[in-house]
Amino acid sequence: MRQLLTWRLWAAFGILAVAGFLVMFASCRDCFGRGGDVVLIPRVVEKNIELVGIISKFSQGQGWRLENGRTIGDATASLDDGRTVFIAAETPGELDCTDVTVKSSCVMLANMFGDSVMWFAITETNGEKPDRILELPSLVDMLDGGDLGVLANGWIVRLAIGTKKTCGGDTGTLREFINSYAPDKSISKMNLITDEVDEVVCQS
Repeated sequence: MRQLLTWRLWAAFGILAVAGFLVMFASCRDCFGRGGDVVLIPRVVEKNIELVGIISKFSQGQGWRLENGRTIGDATASLDDGRTVFIAAETPGELDCTDVTVKSSCVMLANMFGDSVMWFAITETNGEKPDRILELPSLVDMLDGGDLGVLANGWIVRLAIGTKKTCGGDTGTLREFINSYAPDKSISKMNLITDEVDEVVCQS
C-alpha cells in the first residue's frame, strides 16, 4: 500500500494533470474568455480552369463587387454557349474586365465543383472575338504528363496535344520552350472554342 503513495507516483499524476489541462486550453475556443481571439486561416484556392466562356449577359445584385479577393453579393453569368453560371457571395475570384455588362467584352474562366463555382476570373477578350483567342501569361510549368499547364499567374489550363511553339528558329520541346521563355518572355494563347492553350509565342 505504501508503494502507491510514493513521490514518483504522485509526480506522474501531476504530469498527467498538467498535460490534460494544456490540451483542454489549446482546443477550447471559449475557455477563459479566449473566444474573440480565434484566428481563421484562409484556405488555399486552386485556380484550375475547368470552365471557359465569353459572357453574353452578366446580372448582378446591387453593390456586387470583389473585395479582398471575394465577391460581395451574388451574380449570374450567361455564356455564349448557352450555359448559365451562378456566382455565390463569398466566392474567391479575380476581375480584370472594364465592364462586365457589355456583351461579349469579357471571358469567364472558373474552377467548378459540379455546378458550383469554387473560383473564377473574368478578363478582357483582348478585342480578338472573331478569332476567339484569349491571350494569357507565360507558360511556366506542365502537369499530368503535359495535359495541363501552369501559367505565370498561377492559373492551371488545359494544353492541346501538340501545342504550337511560335518563335524564330527551332524551339525544341515544349519543356525546352518553357525553360527558355518563362516566366515573362512569352504569351500563351487559349482557343475559346476548344478551351485549351494551343499555342505559345515567345516575345523579345
